[in-house]
Amino acid sequence: MSEPVKFGAILLLFCAISAGLLAFVNSMTVDVIAQAQLEQTLNSYKTIFGDEADDFEEYDQSKLEKIQEKYPEIEAIFVAEKAGQKVGFGVNVTTNGFGGAMTNALGIKIEGDEILGYRNITHQETKGFGTQITEEPYISSYKGKSVSEELVLSKDPKALNEIMQISGATVSSKGVFEGDKIVAEVYNNILKAE
Repeated sequence: MSEPVKFGAILLLFCAISAGLLAFVNSMTVDVIAQAQLEQTLNSYKTIFGDEADDFEEYDQSKLEKIQEKYPEIEAIFVAEKAGQKVGFGVNVTTNGFGGAMTNALGIKIEGDEILGYRNITHQETKGFGTQITEEPYISSYKGKSVSEELVLSKDPKALNEIMQISGATVSSKGVFEGDKIVAEVYNNILKAE
């Protein structure tokens, strides 16, 4: 066997072993990662809803799949309840920012179609610029906004339908905003009517 063929066979063997190990490690950690992300999401909704809700149930899976056919960006939906009564929805939406995919959580109270809050679940944004979507004053700029009319971006949001655009992180805040519009559409056209 010639040296190049022998070297190629050894390299192929190492690659196969490495791929097998990676697949094994992935299979061992995928459930742990999913559980950690679910806990982070539920903690986000507990913070967003505060005293407005005391329980969060996962939305009906078959209904979610039907929504995802038209809105594939919707990752998960939670029904917020207070004393057993439905009071709102928490919706996870995945869109793209400057660094790639980001998943955000938006909590909407049915009474008044009010946004109770926003939290970022995962992102790949640039530290110091795009990461402003995870900090104040961006987070609190959502509280009290409304999805009853079309949302718009604003550098100085004052109206109930204006969402903050971050200077220096325009792509990141526009990525979040695209998700906000999708969530508002799903809420107004589907969830609110239930």
